[in-house]
Amino acid sequence: MAEMTPEQQQAMAIAAARLRLSRTQQTQQPSAVDPAAAAPPQTGEELRARIYADLAAKRGATQKQPAVDRYGLPADDALSVARTGVGGLIEGIPIAGPIIRGGTERAAAATLAAFSDETYNQVMDRIHAANSAEKAANPKVDKGAQITGAVAGTIPAVMAAPALFGAGGGSLLVRSGISGVTGATIGGADAGVRSGGDPEKIWEGIKLGGLFGLGGPLAGKVIGAGARSLVDALRTRAAARMAGMDPQAFGYFRRAVTDDGLDASTLPRRLMEMGSEAIPADLGPNLQKQAGALAATPGAAQTTIRTTLADRAAGANARIGQTIDETTGRNVVPSEIQADIAANQNAHSPLYREAFREATPYNTEPIASALEADISRLRGPAQTRLRQVRGMLNIADSNVLSTDPNVMFQTRQAIDGLLKTEVDPKVISALVEARQMLDDGLTRAVPRIKEVDAGYAELARQDEAVTRGQQVLDSGRTAPRPSELAAEVEHGVQPQGMQIGPSAVPLRLSQGARAEIDRIVGTNSNDIVAMNRLIKGEGDWNRARLATLFGPEKAERLFKVLDNERMYADTANTVTRNSETAARMAAQNELGGGAGGNFGVKEAFKAGGFLGAARSAAIDKVDDIVKALMSGETGNATRESLARALIGEQREKLVEGLIRAQGMGTTPALVDPVVKALLMNAGAARTR
Repeated sequence: MAEMTPEQQQAMAIAAARLRLSRTQQTQQPSAVDPAAAAPPQTGEELRARIYADLAAKRGATQKQPAVDRYGLPADDALSVARTGVGGLIEGIPIAGPIIRGGTERAAAATLAAFSDETYNQVMDRIHAANSAEKAANPKVDKGAQITGAVAGTIPAVMAAPALFGAGGGSLLVRSGISGVTGATIGGADAGVRSGGDPEKIWEGIKLGGLFGLGGPLAGKVIGAGARSLVDALRTRAAARMAGMDPQAFGYFRRAVTDDGLDASTLPRRLMEMGSEAIPADLGPNLQKQAGALAATPGAAQTTIRTTLADRAAGANARIGQTIDETTGRNVVPSEIQADIAANQNAHSPLYREAFREATPYNTEPIASALEADISRLRGPAQTRLRQVRGMLNIADSNVLSTDPNVMFQTRQAIDGLLKTEVDPKVISALVEARQMLDDGLTRAVPRIKEVDAGYAELARQDEAVTRGQQVLDSGRTAPRPSELAAEVEHGVQPQGMQIGPSAVPLRLSQGARAEIDRIVGTNSNDIVAMNRLIKGEGDWNRARLATLFGPEKAERLFKVLDNERMYADTANTVTRNSETAARMAAQNELGGGAGGNFGVKEAFKAGGFLGAARSAAIDKVDDIVKALMSGETGNATRESLARALIGEQREKLVEGLIRAQGMGTTPALVDPVVKALLMNAGAARTR
């Protein structure tokens, strides 16, 4: 046999000592041995110990044996401590722990007895004696392990059925009662299992379990609040570092963001929706109130807030003008367009003269007879107008009808002039009928006149469209309804008469509307709110009408920019107005003139009974922050850090900080179950 190493010799010596101790204890009288010393420890290696003992006896161990305790175990036996801890963890589990450990020990005893000359009962006695010895040798380990096992074994039940442990709905009293009943049930059942059904132990377990269970919800609330505060403080510091902010300033900013209904995901999205010039101070009243407090407090933060708002306001008209140009086209002057149209109409005169060279005399007697019949029938203005037209058909200064097609043409032109200013429907009807008869006669007398008429009429329609376009944004009776404007555009694009190709009427309508927008902007350049109201209108009509003329996407973009600029202006007005008011109040208080005059809008808003109390708490919370920002207790560095956040510097870092701060204000998930588990098991004898 190969020479044994010192470690093997030492192990053999220890095993032999354990075996000799075990055999000696089986032969001694119980009365002659100290019970504490007679209880052998559980070795877990009985078969190997016997083999090593025989080998050691034959070879004769000559090396010095290590120090052992009275059970034959090394004084610093790590295995003994580990066995005590594992056993305590299992045994500490409420109700099921003793059953699990007992089953494990019985299985081990049956296995050892099968491979040894000892009976099952002898092995079980030695296992129990060894367990008792190890517990006595490691009392703190055993106690800690049993408490840990008790808590770990109860936590899953608390999390699976929180209502049974006082974490459901209802008042604190109701939840405490439910928790007390659950604690009494668990305490009684656990005591029954561990005591073998002893009624006194069961009753004691019920009483103690119910008592500690009764205090579970209250203790969980108190301890949870403390844990929440501690965790929130740590999270705030970590999130503030990530956001590049002073921790106190970040706490103010995060609270305002939360109170305004925002979070790490909605804040950047809202800023993007409001345009590139948007800042966090635009997003809600709480953020605006903080900005107002900083704008009223002398220092770098005040300069940061006021300068940012002033610079942004100075560029409002340029941004609006650029958007209008991009969505509605370049600006035009209606009078210039109409002057160009008139010049183009005058250019048709040579074309008319060329057409009339081919004209032939025309008998206007049928036209004159028809007019005279209408004159004899009509009365009032319509009769007067037709007499005027009938006289135009005569040769100048005579009662003789002219056969010259030029006379017919000039009469038709005169009727067009009368129709431009006429409002009487009967007169208009009579003049239109007379014009149609003259037009038919001209077509027969001058074959090419309709070609020239088509070009002239197109220019006339464009001239009318420019004027009509300037009425699109009106709110009076002259403004077209959205459906009417859509019909006008659809009809206007169709070619009239002998015209070839689409008409430019829709273009002229949009140019007229564009000119009106420019007029509104020019006359309200210092009043973004008024500009917004005039262009957008009170309802949805202007949106629909501009969508008809310029397209839905461009109209929506224009309206979005106008909305954004209005919100920018509102922020500036709110912050500067509130800051000036706050500054005046601070000065009054400093000079002693503000005492007794604190009842105002806030107090009137608070005066609302039960609901008013809730509103009061919310208002006071914001006011406390505002007062802190304006007081000397809050440092300049904190105010400046908050000011930079409110104007949107390093937006990406702000969002990262808000993401890191998510979950603040909530109790850590395991705090409540752990507290309840501790209390549920606090009354058990094994954990006391």
